[in-house]
Amino acid sequence: MEDRELLEQLRKDPERGMTALIDTYGGLIYAVVRGKLRASAFGQEDVETCVADTFSEFFCDLERYSPDQGSIKSWLCVIARHNAMDRLRQYYRAGQTVSLDDGSAAPVADDFSLEGDLEDRALRAELVEAVKALGQPDREILVRKYWLGQSSKEIAKALHMTVSNVDTRTHRAIGKLRERFGGE
Repeated sequence: MEDRELLEQLRKDPERGMTALIDTYGGLIYAVVRGKLRASAFGQEDVETCVADTFSEFFCDLERYSPDQGSIKSWLCVIARHNAMDRLRQYYRAGQTVSLDDGSAAPVADDFSLEGDLEDRALRAELVEAVKALGQPDREILVRKYWLGQSSKEIAKALHMTVSNVDTRTHRAIGKLRERFGGE
C-alpha cells in the first residue's frame, strides 16, 4: 500500500488505517527497536511497548507529517529510533546497581544467551574495524548517520558536501560493508 493510500485510510477510518500501517511497517519498526534495545535488561515486553508507542506517536502527530519531508517508512523509523534511545537513556540514567548475590538482580531477557552476546560483541567489533577501514569521509558519514542519528542534510552541512553526495557515499560505503560481510 502506498503512503498516499495509507494516509487516506488513516484519516477516513483510523482503526483500519492503523491496522494497515502496522501490517505494512510492523516488522521493520520491531527490527529498528530491537536493534537499539539489545541489552539483556530489555525483554520482549519492552520492545513491544516501544513499537506500540511508535505507532501511537505517529498517529497522534499525523497532522505534522508531510509527504514532502519523507516517506511514512522513514518517519516511523525516526520515531522508533528516538523512542528506543529514550528508553535506553532512562535505563542508564536510573543507574541502579544490584547485587547478584541477593537475588534482586533485574531479570534477564528471555532470548539472552552468553554465547549470543559474545557473538554480537565480536560482530560489532568487526563492524567497527570495517567502518574504520573505509577511510574519510565515508567513515565520518556512517558514524554521524548511524551512531549519532544525524540526517543527510546535517551531515552535508557539517562536512561541506551536498546532500546527494552524502547519500551516494553512504550507499557505496554500505555496499562495501555488505561485500565484506558477505550478506545482504
